Amino acid sequence: MLNWAMIGTGVIANEFAQQFPEGNAKLYGVASKNEVRAKEFAEKYNIEKVFAINEELINDPNVDVVYIAVPHNQHYKIIMESLKAKKHVVCEKVITLSKEQLDTAVELANKNNVFLFEAMTIHYMPLYKKLKEWIKEHDLGPLKMIQVNFGSFKTYDQSRYFFNKNLAGGALFDIGVYALNFTRWFLTSKPEEILTLGNIHPTMGVDESSAIILRNKEKELATISLTFRAKMPKQGIVAFENGYFTITNYPRAEKAIFTDTEGNVTIIEEGKTGEGLAYEVEKITDLILQKQGNPNLSYTLDVLEIMDKVRNDWGLHYAFD
Repeated sequence: MLNWAMIGTGVIANEFAQQFPEGNAKLYGVASKNEVRAKEFAEKYNIEKVFAINEELINDPNVDVVYIAVPHNQHYKIIMESLKAKKHVVCEKVITLSKEQLDTAVELANKNNVFLFEAMTIHYMPLYKKLKEWIKEHDLGPLKMIQVNFGSFKTYDQSRYFFNKNLAGGALFDIGVYALNFTRWFLTSKPEEILTLGNIHPTMGVDESSAIILRNKEKELATISLTFRAKMPKQGIVAFENGYFTITNYPRAEKAIFTDTEGNVTIIEEGKTGEGLAYEVEKITDLILQKQGNPNLSYTLDVLEIMDKVRNDWGLHYAFD
């Protein structure tokens, strides 16, 4: 049994608590900068312990796993404090703001014999494991092209992190991290060539729309379209020589449609969209208990490397980089 404790009580934290599964994990504690909110949160979800400050939660000997659900700019500091206290860490996406930060965190995790995970649903949805098995079992030919879209209309409101540069807002970190993880999941190897165009809001100072093109050593191509100023479907297309998959709502997908070159359609289903965070907790808990570590860490590192290159090309930098 592992005791999880969460820092943050926002939208994703509520969803996380609602889906938290019974089994080898227990939602033991919560901390928030607003103690009243933390107490209300704990009462709502039957959480045993409320912490007034993050440090109390991190240093509680009963806490095994620290789950971080606060704005992006706070992630690295809390990750490092938790790892120093020899806690396993699960951090909401985007896990850190740069690969350099993540490399430093991974080094500390290894030193202290604990594990670090990004709360990336794509890594834990049962469908994606099944798709990799399906691809191995069928003659699809080489992978040729991946196309990924994610568009979400957000208003210019700096009280929320979406367009707040002080909170490391922007479409890349919020929705682009899903598109890039989806892409990397299917690519044979990490991209060696990265091209991009991005629109940076003139007063907010963060990215609102972008296009990214990737190519790896196998000559597999990927195109990614992101925007915070228009609605687009969360859809990914993975095209092999002998057919393609269409996957909608890919961050927590439960179904993929395969269309071969003659137009024949096969539907592949596994898991449930509404249980995405439960799968995440169950799998990470098992990996920790079995001392297997994070098998998807290389994907997370590759995605951060892509983001570094993209942001540098845009000239988008944060004071806390």
